[in-house]
Amino acid sequence: VQVGLWWHAKQAAETAADEALDAAQVESATVADGQAGATAILGQAGNLENVVIDVDRSGTTVIVTVSGQLGFSILPGPWSVTAHAEGPIERFIPVDER
Repeated sequence: VQVGLWWHAKQAAETAADEALDAAQVESATVADGQAGATAILGQAGNLENVVIDVDRSGTTVIVTVSGQLGFSILPGPWSVTAHAEGPIERFIPVDER
């Protein structure tokens, strides 16, 4: 049961990281847009506490890290999860530059 709870938390963190990446990759997006995307997912998934959402938009790349601890635990221990997502910032490329 404990591993199932941890796995659910890991899946929630990975989904939140993917959503943050999708939101922050848009050319006109901000770091706050990425954080809001992750927060929306985690607000529905539950099961994570002490969540840290780190979104970095630098240069042409977005890097997202979502980490937290299992909110409900049967066994003692540090049941933490971390998820990572990375991708380019989307931009329009004119036809003559393709």
